[in-house]
Amino acid sequence: MPVFSKNVLAIAIFSSLIACSNTEIRDLATLDIQAPSSEQVTALLLPKQGSEGVDVSIYPEDNILAMNAEMRYFVEENVPAALSPRARLSYLLDSMVRPSQLGLKYDPGITLNATETFQQRTGNCLSLTSLFIALAREAKLTVYYNEVTIPPSWDMVSDNSMVFYKHINAVVDFGDDGKEVVDLSVDNYEYHYPQHRVTEQQAAAQHYNNRGAEYLNQGNNEKADLYFRRALFLDPQAGHIWGNFGTLLRRQKRVAEAEIAYRHALTLNPSDQVAISNLGRLYREQDNKEEARKLEKIAESFRRKNPFWHFSRAKAEYEKGDFDEALKFVQQAIRLQKDEYRFYRFASLIYFRQGKLVRAQQFSDKASRLKLSTN
Repeated sequence: MPVFSKNVLAIAIFSSLIACSNTEIRDLATLDIQAPSSEQVTALLLPKQGSEGVDVSIYPEDNILAMNAEMRYFVEENVPAALSPRARLSYLLDSMVRPSQLGLKYDPGITLNATETFQQRTGNCLSLTSLFIALAREAKLTVYYNEVTIPPSWDMVSDNSMVFYKHINAVVDFGDDGKEVVDLSVDNYEYHYPQHRVTEQQAAAQHYNNRGAEYLNQGNNEKADLYFRRALFLDPQAGHIWGNFGTLLRRQKRVAEAEIAYRHALTLNPSDQVAISNLGRLYREQDNKEEARKLEKIAESFRRKNPFWHFSRAKAEYEKGDFDEALKFVQQAIRLQKDEYRFYRFASLIYFRQGKLVRAQQFSDKASRLKLSTN
């Protein structure tokens, strides 16, 4: 169950920044899991036994904000330098999405650096944000990466497997004139979501993590290993990357090392639902039923209490054409969180497909009222 960064292509500009929220599980004692020793964690990232030193040239170096002459010319042609900073931002965004100019398109499965995104005109949220930051800096704007705590978002891979997503956008700092959040996903972002600045090194770590997860899903374990190690070198405190690295080790049958990686992921973030589920799966595969049951119980508790998990299941059942089952899941999501307009909007769609037009209109109206109340 890898963790990616993702969004859909559209542009919105917002002006509020809010601090991050708290987690539900405070420490490993709640999970009854022992943290690995620092020696065990360090050993995971060392070269394989018997190798002589580390050939650093084999590790990827993608330079996520790389610029070329064509990109510089694009900014020069489309963003008049004499304009005010806010006007330069407006011109830049318009030129990036206008079909007759750059015409960017969204693809959730592609993680690229800024140059590659400019050339291919496509990418996921991290790719598009990296391109925006590179071009904005060329336009003499002060801009940085911003991680947003969006409501949990999963894609169902199978009945017992999901991919969990994180979200990154950008902030333009106008000094005394304020700040603006530039987001390439209107559907994923709301101004009131908790968010915080991340360094370029942390953003680069997420880039390598995404690439590693893509290679992992393709079955290219060797490439995945290089990208995950590069990501952890840049951001060793990123629990979700340790969790992804653990999944790679588990698929390589390196069970003891995978357990250390998962346990360390939970040391860094005891509320990491992905790591909890994956460690439970690892114990189940090793016939360690007692430990597996403990973690499976915690994971199940997370799911029962998490309205967005039910929402994700509703969408999965909808895609299968099982509208009755989809409605059950979205109704449970609404019971758990009554003020989330997305749930009502999706319920309206299900009722429409069932031919229940009055109910569809009622839920659509409710969604609209809730949407307006959050703006």
